[in-house]
Amino acid sequence: MDRTKVLEKVLLYDRILRFTIDLLSGIREEIRADIEEARIIGESILTREETERLNRFLDRVSGEFMAKLDETLDSIYDEYEIFNFDITFLSSIPEEIERDINRLHLIDSINRNLEELRSHLLEMCDSEMDAKMKAVITPFKIYCKLIDHAIEFNKKFENF
Repeated sequence: MDRTKVLEKVLLYDRILRFTIDLLSGIREEIRADIEEARIIGESILTREETERLNRFLDRVSGEFMAKLDETLDSIYDEYEIFNFDITFLSSIPEEIERDINRLHLIDSINRNLEELRSHLLEMCDSEMDAKMKAVITPFKIYCKLIDHAIEFNKKFENF
């Protein structure tokens, strides 16, 4: 592979890693606000029993899902650091950079992390079936779709 192609791949993976980190960081911040908003909306339109179910769901999101999100974010950030270290360390040897990029399988790794995260949230959202509850948890379902789009976006660059 010539140096230009190696440079393209380095820049591509750098951007995909950074965009994914930015996306997940943004979701983390927005979910915190959405949890509070959902509690307020739930109290105003749901029955006592429905509010209790909503609070259990929101507690799971703020506990289980946020922990999974942080774990995923840490994993992708670690990959980003490894990638940058390897690129810096191997910068004088383009052939080694190419081999290292191929060895890392970054897009597959990122997408696996994103798919696992999405599946976790989707399972939580799908457990709440009545119409009012579905309406209140809409922001959380949107995050599933947003992650789907990120996965599809990344796939476009697998063979770049």
